[in-house]
Amino acid sequence: MKVLIIGGNGFLGRKLLACLGGMEVEIYSAVRSFPDNRVENCRYILVDEIIGLRIQNLPEFDVIINVAMKRSSRTLYISDEVLSELNFSIPLEIIRRTSSESTLVINTSTYIQNFEGAKGNTVEAYGASKQLLTEALEADALKGLYQVTDLYLFTLYGPSDRSTHLIPLIFEAFKNGTTLALTEGLQLVNLLYLEDAARSIIAAIASFKPGYSPYYLWQPKYLTVRELVLTIEEIVGVRLDAQWGSLAYSGHEMFEPWPIPFPQYPGLSATTTLVEGLTKSML
Repeated sequence: MKVLIIGGNGFLGRKLLACLGGMEVEIYSAVRSFPDNRVENCRYILVDEIIGLRIQNLPEFDVIINVAMKRSSRTLYISDEVLSELNFSIPLEIIRRTSSESTLVINTSTYIQNFEGAKGNTVEAYGASKQLLTEALEADALKGLYQVTDLYLFTLYGPSDRSTHLIPLIFEAFKNGTTLALTEGLQLVNLLYLEDAARSIIAAIASFKPGYSPYYLWQPKYLTVRELVLTIEEIVGVRLDAQWGSLAYSGHEMFEPWPIPFPQYPGLSATTTLVEGLTKSML
């Protein structure tokens, strides 16, 4: 079996490559640049070479897993045009050029595509760019070009997470004893440990249905950011110097659980408790 990971240099992509490395599959990773530390037994392909058709005899893959995700943050602005290219047009072109009607495409989407529970209701550029890809993949699957399992994610966390994400920022503030600017902290988060997410995604390889199948990949238990901080304070035994309310909300937060317009993924593997996952993430 030939498996292609689109976005193999990212947080989730690296974990997927590591997990697949222990299986009897041929692993490929489509990346924008070669990583310094390559995963053993993985063949890396530059995105520009795929799109530019500079590779002869590029294989058709049995499974394509797209975990390419890029979004703006308070510390790194990315234009809407670039977001659309990275999250929509490039992954779609790679999928169409490396798939056949028997290929299973496992795509990762985001809950923000369904603001307040309305399917396809996007209120910011990241969600809009991911929604474009979702709609294109669904249309292709209904035409029989390939099969699609679309897994909607909320928030992943774990070791080696990006330093600008919320949990690493909290850990850094604890470590350095610095003040951390935060919103009022009333928005809900739903956390899935990285390794659990990778196992769940890989399980989709053996459990797909023909056509287009969307699922949400998280448990129904939410907590507020304030509750998250309190949990971490209990783990480390120190209070966080938090400036609650010093940052404005972004406008796409969930304050009450939304109705989700598709079922929970039946292959969800979420065996890591929040305390276990947070403790492992701090090591």
